[in-house]
Amino acid sequence: MENNLLKNKTAVVFGAGGNLGRQVVKAFAEQGATVFASDIDEKSLLPLTGVTSHVVDALDERAVEHYLEKIAAQTGQLDVVINLAGSDPAAYNHGKPASDVSLDQLLIPMKTATGTQFITAKVAHRFMATQGKGTIIFITSTLSKIAPAWTTALTASHAATEALAMSLATEWGPEGIRVIGVRSEAMTESPTIDYTFTTMGQNIGLSRQEMQGWVEEKVPLRRLTKGHETAQAIVLAASDLAGFMTGTFLNHSGGHVLN
Repeated sequence: MENNLLKNKTAVVFGAGGNLGRQVVKAFAEQGATVFASDIDEKSLLPLTGVTSHVVDALDERAVEHYLEKIAAQTGQLDVVINLAGSDPAAYNHGKPASDVSLDQLLIPMKTATGTQFITAKVAHRFMATQGKGTIIFITSTLSKIAPAWTTALTASHAATEALAMSLATEWGPEGIRVIGVRSEAMTESPTIDYTFTTMGQNIGLSRQEMQGWVEEKVPLRRLTKGHETAQAIVLAASDLAGFMTGTFLNHSGGHVLN
């Protein structure tokens, strides 16, 4: 539905080539935003149409600054920045016992998720502080509150991301900048979730679908979410409807998290 909630806003999506990234780009464009999409993987950007896309390494602060500088020069404003970058869950033994996770593996999502979100937020702040307004959106999952077994690295990363967002919201609020997040339930079509349910299921003798059903039973709505639904929650966070919200995470958990 085209409601123009983001009309006349310039929105930048890092990590746009992933499942959720593509959904957010689509939702932002449908709501009237001028969208700039980037990812470290050029091939992942090919399915995106109707938006300007570039290859950008979100861990490279200079590259991020150069990218946002060009966008601000072109549009005259920088209204919304969100980073959805991540990494291969197999790299940090997601879905395996903590005893099988090394320190180096623990730190992978701290760098590729929490770290990249910090870098893009830090650089966006420089531009938004000058214009006296802007919205920076962080993404996490219910892992940050539920902290289930076999999710050591990603749980630690998402909890750290939420604390980081709250700190930045306090620091940057006086400059007119909102720092807000969306905490999502598992998105069933996500490659990360598919890997997670497959791996976790193997640990306890369940098939991938049986593992999903076991998790769904813990959600009051008795289902998990989809990427397009999470994208709509992100649209709300980016819009003026949430204009007095900062330092908090929209609870997109279907009731799995109740605080």
